[in-house]
Formats: sequence, structure tokens, C-alpha cells
Amino acid sequence: MTSTATKILVVRYSALGDVVLATSVLDPLLEAFPGARIEWVTDPLYAPLLEGLPQIAAVHPIDREGPQAAFALRDRLRHRFDVAIDLQNKIRSAVVVQAAAPRRLTFRRRTPGRALLALLGSDPPIARAHATKLYAEALAPLGVKGPGPLHVHLSRTAQALASDALSPAKPPIVAIAPGARWATKRWPSARFAEVAQALADDGASIVLAGGPDDRDTFATMKAGLRARVAADLSPLPIDALAAALARVELLIACDSGPVHLCSAVGTPALALFGPTSAVRWAPPLPGRALSLGLTCSPCSNHGSDFCPEGHHRCLADLDAGMVIALAREMLAGRATAAVR
Repeated sequence: MTSTATKILVVRYSALGDVVLATSVLDPLLEAFPGARIEWVTDPLYAPLLEGLPQIAAVHPIDREGPQAAFALRDRLRHRFDVAIDLQNKIRSAVVVQAAAPRRLTFRRRTPGRALLALLGSDPPIARAHATKLYAEALAPLGVKGPGPLHVHLSRTAQALASDALSPAKPPIVAIAPGARWATKRWPSARFAEVAQALADDGASIVLAGGPDDRDTFATMKAGLRARVAADLSPLPIDALAAALARVELLIACDSGPVHLCSAVGTPALALFGPTSAVRWAPPLPGRALSLGLTCSPCSNHGSDFCPEGHHRCLADLDAGMVIALAREMLAGRATAAVR
């Protein structure tokens, strides 16, 4: 394997935040292997964020519904690479990387027993380092040092869609993302509405960020909000959502994908943490992570449907006033930086 001709396959297909954070391996890989050809396997939904990046030569979408897509991609990519990096570490990703390259690296290598327990829902949370550092550790056998910066591609089409969606909003623009895939990661919509109303009273334009699955959550939040919502970004494709988040002054969100999109495009995010680790998933400065730091937290790597303790105090006890105060502090800092 030569440093100038290495063909590298990276596999990370879910979820949104994990895919974005995994792009932190790109620059370190190219620093260690100048001239390497890097290709990436990801979910079709997230492919637009990677297609067009100068660090990636090709993106291979993989459908997560059923095993057929994994076997078809395995056959198509068989023996095409010198090294395959499995940052997903699931059965589907293993099917692809096992055939793709003679040398394979895996994120969070598990014993067979631990892998079985993980499939059954027993997966102790990792809270010792940020996700980008954990990904960098997987690459350490290659002599790769990291992590590097995050990357997403914002096409002209995505930027135009973002501009149109935000046209009714006037600065400062605050995006609110009340949704999250797992119930235990969601802060009450009524409290998001309280935060949004306070910032709207301060003169901010409020926009809602998320995807189609968040529309019920949006409706619940808007029901408790007197201020007009300047824009709903949920109809936008994922790359246009990223482009829109690049144009706002602040995002307030649960621990969810939009937080990491903001990290990639340079927008501060205020992320609210409950069952998951702020150490592992926090946005970089000037972003902030807000957690009550209960002794039972973190209890999960990615959230769950039910609190294992039955009380969900990690988010139920998080007061809107705390979020409002920190959001105002972050907006004031942003405004001060802009006039320097």
C-alpha cells in the first residue's frame, strides 16, 4: 500500500449527525496518504452532503431497507480498495467492507458476545471522548492523526433553496429544532415554544429546523407560540437545510442531526442533552452543550423510547429559563464578534 496510490473506502451510512461527524477523518486520511482516492458508502438521504466534496472521489448510496442492497453493493465494490474503514460497525457495513479490501479497520470493535448484547439493546454509553476523536482512534493503525474539520457540500441549488426559504426572516435569525428520533432525547415542545417566544420578544426571527418526521412536533410547538414563525425548513432537502443553517445566528436543539450540520457550516448551536453524552456529542465552541449532569446520565449512546429510570428528569427538569439565558448570552457574543 503506497501513500500516493491508496484506494480507501469509508462506510458510515447513519444517522445524520454520525455521518457528518465522520467526515472529520477525511483531511487526516489525505494528510497521511497524499493522492489517495477516497470513496464513501452512505444512506441516499445523506449522499448530497458528501457528493461534490473535493476529498471524496465517489459516493455509493446504500438503502437500509432489507439486506439486498448491502449484498449488491458488496459485489460491486469487491476487491476495489486497499483499505476499508467501517465506521458503522453493523452487519450491513461488515458485509460491504469484508469484500471491499484486504485490510479493514472497524470503529468500536466488539467481541461476538458484546455485539449480540448490542443487538438486544444492551450497549453501555461511550462518554470518554468526542465522537470525532473516537473515529480518529479507529484510524490510528494507519498512522492517521486527527480529528480534522467537518465537511458538508453546499451546492448552488441547495444555497438557492435555503435563500428562498429564509427570505421572510430578518436577522438575527434563530433556528429551533425541537425534534429528535428517540423520545428520551426530546425536550418538551412547550418549553421550546417558551424559549422561541422570549427570543422573538427580543427581536429575533424564529425558524423551525428539521425534517418531514418533525412536523407533528413543529405543530405542537407552534400551538404554544404567539410569535409568527418566519420559516419552516422541514420541506428542504438535507443539503439545503445545511445551507439554511449556515445563514442563521444560532440553533437551539435537542442532541440531533441539525446540531452537527451547524458544526460543519460554522453556526453556533445550543444543544440540550439528557440521556446521551455531551462529552461525546457536544458541538464545538462557540457552540454550547447544556446538561443537568444527573448521576444517571448518560444512559444511552443514541437515546431510546423510554427512560430506564422511569422519570426522564435529565430533560424534564431542564428549565426554559436556563436555555433562554444561555441563548441570549450566545446571541450577544455573536453580535459582539460581528462588529469587531
